[in-house]
Amino acid sequence: MKKNIKQITLGTLAVLTLTVANADPNVFRHETSTKNGYSTWDSDLINVERVTQTGQGVYVAVLDTGLVPNWRDYFPQRRIATKLGRGFHQNVVFKAKNDDPCGVEVEVGQLRKTSWIGSQASSHGTHVTSTILGYFYRANADAAAGYVLPPIMIRGIAPEVTIIPVKVLSQYRVPSLPHCSSPGHSQAIVFGTDEMVAAGINYATDLALQGYRPMVINMSLGGDELSAVEKNAIDRAVTNGVIVVAAAGNSGDAGMHYPGAYAPVISAGSAGWTKEWLNPNGTPPPPRYRLWWLQSPFFPWTDISEPTPASEVYVSDFSSRELTGQQLDVLAPGSWVRGPFPGDPGYSHLPWHSNGIGDLKSHIGHANFFYVGGTSMATPHVASTAALLLQKNPNLNQAQVENILKSTALPIAPGSATVFDIVPTQAFVTNSWGANATGAGLIQADAAISAVP
Repeated sequence: MKKNIKQITLGTLAVLTLTVANADPNVFRHETSTKNGYSTWDSDLINVERVTQTGQGVYVAVLDTGLVPNWRDYFPQRRIATKLGRGFHQNVVFKAKNDDPCGVEVEVGQLRKTSWIGSQASSHGTHVTSTILGYFYRANADAAAGYVLPPIMIRGIAPEVTIIPVKVLSQYRVPSLPHCSSPGHSQAIVFGTDEMVAAGINYATDLALQGYRPMVINMSLGGDELSAVEKNAIDRAVTNGVIVVAAAGNSGDAGMHYPGAYAPVISAGSAGWTKEWLNPNGTPPPPRYRLWWLQSPFFPWTDISEPTPASEVYVSDFSSRELTGQQLDVLAPGSWVRGPFPGDPGYSHLPWHSNGIGDLKSHIGHANFFYVGGTSMATPHVASTAALLLQKNPNLNQAQVENILKSTALPIAPGSATVFDIVPTQAFVTNSWGANATGAGLIQADAAISAVP
């Protein structure tokens, strides 16, 4: 029986170390929110510094890989609804076909409930959650580069929502094919079946029906088609007042992924800032400016506190374009978003607040924080902004939230922009896009909230 799978929609992924020598213990252990934390380029791009809402009273179910076991190193404990967290899993076994040395058969087991603590193959869900909630930060690599920061809090887009971690993506192993002309290697991959994703959607809807509302579902995941079981779960969620947001996908001109391409879903494409990696005085690298993403009194990037004009916004080259029959709704920051990404693979690292430099000595050269790009990163910006709208008016439905986000978005015209590409070229490149890449434009949190009835 054919089984579709949903893989995480990571786009370009940049690996640029971070975590700190001789750091103090976690000074933020008793914090309940990052609302007083420092802003970042991506929050500025959608004008979060101009709103007073924090998402208080709103639930956001993050359907993803779960959270890393040491999530308390990064997030305020009060913001994670541990008693509501849930995982859904199906055993998936890949076997070589007897009649085809290069073919693979798939056996799928029964759906079962599991823990929401994440797979050691990916901390994707932790990074997605960090955009919504914010996180605690300090980095040895910053200090090694000459930028010595004290421990700081990074403000989330909706720092006082309640996160419900729902693990619908798991780690599996694809075997090598020894009798194939190109045998490959056995490797661990992370994905979820249609049934796992649908179970997560239905679980969040059930919680909303039990009174855990308003509820937003964030799905930074996608696949090539929409199964009936997943479509039915989305329709049920929307009918019952749950707001559903999903990634557009990272396939560029090849088109959008599902469920993001399904019209009732609010889909998120990825945008970036043309001044990424530039020095504070606006001059280009080299050397690149590693703290361009942070607005702080320590190393200020002066432009970050002002509204960003459309001329400084570009569409990411990987962001999926809308094909016939698909619907791309809005853009949100998805290029080089900073956040916790502890271990790839595994969690063999020291906490950011430990006394040591294990993160600089690890086998991968980093351990706690990455810059990550993809529509996976754009999606939580949209889900967070939806939560801000729901704080102001908890009775908004899916169509109303979508209409407000789209009608108040900053239009991005078809065009091109020159940006500094850190991986793999470390040079300036030109990104070009058409009208099928922009949706209604870049979401603007302040304008959207003002438009809420």
